[in-house]
Amino acid sequence: RMKGLAFALDPDGYWIEIVKRQPLAWPEYYNLSQTMLRVKDGPKSADFYQKHLGMTLLRRLDFSDFSLFFLASVTPDELKSALDQRPESEKAEHGDGFDPNKPNTLTKLLFNQCLELTWNHGTEKDPVFKVHDGNAAPQGFGHIGFLVDDLEPACERMQADGVDFKKKPSDGNMRGIAFAYDPDGYWIELIDRKASFAGVCSNY
Repeated sequence: RMKGLAFALDPDGYWIEIVKRQPLAWPEYYNLSQTMLRVKDGPKSADFYQKHLGMTLLRRLDFSDFSLFFLASVTPDELKSALDQRPESEKAEHGDGFDPNKPNTLTKLLFNQCLELTWNHGTEKDPVFKVHDGNAAPQGFGHIGFLVDDLEPACERMQADGVDFKKKPSDGNMRGIAFAYDPDGYWIELIDRKASFAGVCSNY
């Protein structure tokens, strides 16, 4: 049913989605576009990544029994540049801004990597449903990571808002990083832009 995309397998059996991009001004080549996480409650997870990690919801797609949310870390200038590149028909539909609930081409215009959240409707009401976070046995997927300008205040704000942490900045031997949990228990690495791993990494 879905044209313009394909799935390949990497050496570990992870699925790699390959999507046809919009025709633009640069030569054709590959770039990392998105990472997909299955989530129990789509709206709750999308809100978490917007509220605590500053992501922008670019697109929500609602199908009969599941929904997809595409979020990206994007600056106002990057977003404006992408909005300016939209087809004229899309500009007319959205005006100066955009509505993530309406069709748009932003995920194919921006080079910023997206976080794609896949929500199967009804799982949010199932008290025993749980996604595999990749860190319980058998281990596979590990975590996603965000760079932050000032780690400790960022973690303090998140903790004050009720976010749970696996590792706080002062825990363990490695300073300058922390690990938080998202609503499904996925690990989120938070890395201070000024962090140095000299002394704990042999070839840093």
